Amino acid sequence: MTKPLIYFREHYGSIIRKITLTLFGVMGIHASSLAQTPYLTAANKGSQAQPLVFGANRNSTPEAPAWLWVSEKQGLMLQTLPTADNTPMPAATTLVKGEFELLAFSDPYALTLDRRADRIRPIMIKQIEGKVATNVLPLLPMASFEINWICIQPRPQDGNIYAWFGSEDGYSEQWLLGDAGHFVPKKMRRQAIPVNSTSCAIDGDTLFVSEGEAGVWQFDASPFADNSAKLMLASPDNDIAGMQVINGKLLLSNKKGQITLDKQAIANYDLGKVQGLSGYLSGTDTYRAIQLALYDDKTDQYLFTQAALPPALSKASSKPSDNIIEISAWVESASSDRPGDTMDDPAIWVHPTQPEKSLVLGTNKRWGLLSFNMRGEQVQALPSGRINNVDLRQQVPLGGKKRDIAVATLRDNDSLAFYEIDAHGKISEYPNQATDLVDIYGMCLYQDADNLYVFANEKSGRIAQYRVDWQNSAPSIKLVRNIHTPSQVEGCVADETQHALFIGEEDQGIWRFNAKANGGTQGELIIKAEGDLVADVEGIALYLGAQIQGKKQDLLVVSSQGNNSYILYQAQPPYAQVGRFRIGMNFNGVENGRETSIDASSETDGLAVTHLSVGKGAWQQGMLVVQDGHNHLPDNNQSFKWLPWSSIVEKISLK
Repeated sequence: MTKPLIYFREHYGSIIRKITLTLFGVMGIHASSLAQTPYLTAANKGSQAQPLVFGANRNSTPEAPAWLWVSEKQGLMLQTLPTADNTPMPAATTLVKGEFELLAFSDPYALTLDRRADRIRPIMIKQIEGKVATNVLPLLPMASFEINWICIQPRPQDGNIYAWFGSEDGYSEQWLLGDAGHFVPKKMRRQAIPVNSTSCAIDGDTLFVSEGEAGVWQFDASPFADNSAKLMLASPDNDIAGMQVINGKLLLSNKKGQITLDKQAIANYDLGKVQGLSGYLSGTDTYRAIQLALYDDKTDQYLFTQAALPPALSKASSKPSDNIIEISAWVESASSDRPGDTMDDPAIWVHPTQPEKSLVLGTNKRWGLLSFNMRGEQVQALPSGRINNVDLRQQVPLGGKKRDIAVATLRDNDSLAFYEIDAHGKISEYPNQATDLVDIYGMCLYQDADNLYVFANEKSGRIAQYRVDWQNSAPSIKLVRNIHTPSQVEGCVADETQHALFIGEEDQGIWRFNAKANGGTQGELIIKAEGDLVADVEGIALYLGAQIQGKKQDLLVVSSQGNNSYILYQAQPPYAQVGRFRIGMNFNGVENGRETSIDASSETDGLAVTHLSVGKGAWQQGMLVVQDGHNHLPDNNQSFKWLPWSSIVEKISLK
């Protein structure tokens, strides 16, 4: 390790300033086109700089190295750097006049805080025929808290660009800005953060926030996120002044300009009071460096320089790849009437003559059963009590006629709630049927040539099979047998063709049992909760007759709650996985009958699917409906979301 002293003259005065640079590597061995000389420029009451890199990859060196920086006196500035040592740095160019503080940039959007308006000022920046062009966009609405930091989050998974604004008072918000060609800002959600948080950094779907009293916190920044937090770097009483993620590693600066990458020191700039840090990788395989910009509030200057990297730090961190396809939700139901974990499990009722008038039944597990039309509007609400899972069968011979019957588990008294749906979709309720289960949980229906059966389970892993009879003008039940799994189960589906029951043991995977009333009680764990299937294993449904490579196959659709995804498996041996996806946000969706943007789906409990037509066009191949555990865009109570099966076929190339 060498510690050369580098002297240079400040550009706006005659003061000679000494900066001590602690660098790993040999400064003379490089293949970078950038100058090695550090440069200072007057900030005119600045605050933050960002590299002007067009394209999604910030790890590539721009042909003409340039930085954006902001000041409260001049506005948004463009600073071009020399490519040869000891070359004077040209004066900065004013792109947008204003009184600006804070800065974040990701092609094509720059975000800054307009101090005169106390609101976020978006600016579109493009490169046209080699020149930088700007388009000042409308101010975002005033936040309910003072904004102290800004980060931008591009997401290649859905092609959208998001932003985070946070305060020192424990508040932050995530906003959807739009895509690269359409600026349509909408507030996604609120996120509680530690008090005294001072800076942020983005790495894919992860938000990092620094807190002076603890260290660096990690948050899920995806559209599927919950509000949990993890302290990923403990550093009590730290003085982190700025941070960024480089090659999957955390780049930090303290207030004196001591720079660390992945907890290893790479440079030390003897500055006064650093308030902002930004950087990007440059160089080749033989020489890698981080191009850095730091703002020193004590001297009101920006420092532009570079720090060489040792080989061990120039390699990207081995972060697990998550290239799950995201398919937009098309419709979102009216949200729950109360906060918390309320919505749980859906079922699909198909209208006998007019498919577009089909319904989604859904459980509000604190209140009762709901039904929604195909535009997400609530049609009916039955105050049955704390029902959990629901399933239905249509045209069931029962009580001397064919009926559409729905059944739900009722946790108030460990019973089964029974419903009938008439030809117009109106739901009526029958008296509950008591069971001998303790802490009843999930259920599904199975119909053979003679009878309708209910498989209901409890958290112990016991699964009771009840035959449904007709007595005194209402359904009744009779226990015919018990089967067991080692631990807690909930979601299940019966395949009448194979006479098979598929049920999810939440921490272990998917079991198959014989569904016949006189069948054996020994089950088989056919799909383990490992690899792509991440516990908890929740909702399970069956899509009949999917076209896969020219062959019809029945598919199990499974909610992999642990990573907010859905997996398709063959419903027959070898139970091969044929696809997986997430349900993403949609700019042009329908929510509660209203055309608007709807968010992604996350932490799904129950789901349902049908191969029958539920409408015209894309809906003719059926649909998938899922429960959404975290409803954003903006924050709201839980809901259900659905999409046509044809969009799944198209996106994951099932044909």
